[in-house]
Amino acid sequence: MTPEERLNAFFAEARPPVRDLAFQARVAERVARRRAFATVAALIPWTIAAIVLCWVLGPMMAPVVEGLGRTLAPAAAILGLTGLGVVGLMAGARRLRAL
Repeated sequence: MTPEERLNAFFAEARPPVRDLAFQARVAERVARRRAFATVAALIPWTIAAIVLCWVLGPMMAPVVEGLGRTLAPAAAILGLTGLGVVGLMAGARRLRAL
């Protein structure tokens, strides 16, 4: 074995193994899917509790909601349109920043 071959063999041992990007992407996708399912499963009891709470409090809150509904409808519309405008402006700014 020549000195160059020995040196190449030594450096080949020191190099990290070649990464398989397709395998890493598949593993990352499976991990993300598992985490998403776990998140949804963790939210199920809270959703059931919220539904039961709304069912119990619904008849008591109906008169209050009907009275405030007419009063707060314009404010809710203004808030929604403002939020939509902010999202639109932020998207436009992000596009301009990319140029």
